[in-house]
Amino acid sequence: MKKYISLFLPFCILLSSCELLFMEPNPETTKAAIFEEAWTFADREYSFFDFKKIDWDSVKEVFEPMIDEEMDDEEFFDLLADMLFTLRDGHVNLRAPFDRSRNWTWFLDFPPNYNEDLLERFYWKSEEQFVGPFTVFDFGDIGYANYRSFSSSVSSSSMSYLVEKFSREGYKGLIFDMRSNGGGSLSNVTNILGWFTEEDKVAAKRREKNGPGHNDFTELDDFIIEKRGDTTYNKPVIVLVNRLSYSATSFLSTCTKAFPNIILMGDTTGGGGGAPVNTDLANGWTLRVSGTQLFTLDGFNIEDGVPPDVFVQMDSTEMLNGTDTMLELALETLRK
Repeated sequence: MKKYISLFLPFCILLSSCELLFMEPNPETTKAAIFEEAWTFADREYSFFDFKKIDWDSVKEVFEPMIDEEMDDEEFFDLLADMLFTLRDGHVNLRAPFDRSRNWTWFLDFPPNYNEDLLERFYWKSEEQFVGPFTVFDFGDIGYANYRSFSSSVSSSSMSYLVEKFSREGYKGLIFDMRSNGGGSLSNVTNILGWFTEEDKVAAKRREKNGPGHNDFTELDDFIIEKRGDTTYNKPVIVLVNRLSYSATSFLSTCTKAFPNIILMGDTTGGGGGAPVNTDLANGWTLRVSGTQLFTLDGFNIEDGVPPDVFVQMDSTEMLNGTDTMLELALETLRK
């Protein structure tokens, strides 16, 4: 009897193992289920379907039949990436251990209008200062600060230094170069603009998705620039932007419209007016989509970009001669 049991147990274990081996895959992690999870998250949380006139149900009808449970992870990732590409949004990304989907058409189809090597060789010439996250240059009568990323924190001490230095007698104004600044933390928008106002200022309007319907939004809320520091910079300010000025840079560009002493100069920004919301899919990949909307005070939705007050593009011939025509126009404007 003991021998019988000892022989029977391994058989049961083997049978159990075979059952596990040939069981159907967990339905939550099949490719069809992951596709549905990604599509549904975007359907509920994405904020620009109506603004961009996107029929998300039709998109599903196109891509869902392409699913094959035998396709490998990279093929499946590319399928989801192609579906998400139809949203035409730089804030929509699918992340896997081996790749990150993206849609960069918002800047790839436009001239760069920025060349940092040109600035270094023909303007700064190793005479620039590094003040916190800013590359600062003194033109003698004009201050200049180059800001590369809103992910780099802007401290009160850095802004206080710039404001006090370029408020002195003899200086006509200040240039903030935010060309090709792809964004980052929105807190730095206030950290900068708060030094250009005497009091808290409503500078834009914002709303968030709050339901599954494509038009389920909160009421418009005020986007407020809070006053910073004891000193306010009252001289003229020019902010330089291009198509690669995105996300938080577009937020700042939107807010400049409420500041009478700030001129936005260059090309229309890349947009990115929707702050992202994220989810982890059942297979471990991460998906984010835009979940808010931002408007100027007169109701303009800035998702596709913020138009400049003064449009100017860099001249390619002048670039070869070491001249940044956008920067030169900013200098000329302030000197007038």
